[in-house]
Amino acid sequence: MALPPADEEYLLVAAPSWARHVEEHPSAEDICTAVRDVPLVTYAEDLPIVRRYWRNVFGKQLSARAAGAGYSVLPRSLCEEHLADGRLALLHEPVEPPPPNTLFLVQRPGADANPDVVRVRDRLQHAARTW
Repeated sequence: MALPPADEEYLLVAAPSWARHVEEHPSAEDICTAVRDVPLVTYAEDLPIVRRYWRNVFGKQLSARAAGAGYSVLPRSLCEEHLADGRLALLHEPVEPPPPNTLFLVQRPGADANPDVVRVRDRLQHAARTW
């Protein structure tokens, strides 16, 4: 059984020093150009999340590669606290929100017979709804 308990919203973010660098770039109004010389941070070399964000938000193919600490596309849930206290800065606010990344909770068939599995599943679903 697979349940879609939550959708993640992704944000284009950077450390405040890199955000200032982007804001001061001569092409700051074109975020795709302004971040070209900023290092990109990703969890995978093929950049799946960042490429999807670029394609859906900007309608362009990403022409960057991972290069260390700089900017990235992160789930709001993972970076909200850092945005609130200034450790991260939002680089771009899209006009239309990017498509969400749906998280799925999967369990083996017959797992409902175990009350502990049901309890954990129910708590995870509740946490996802209040996220």
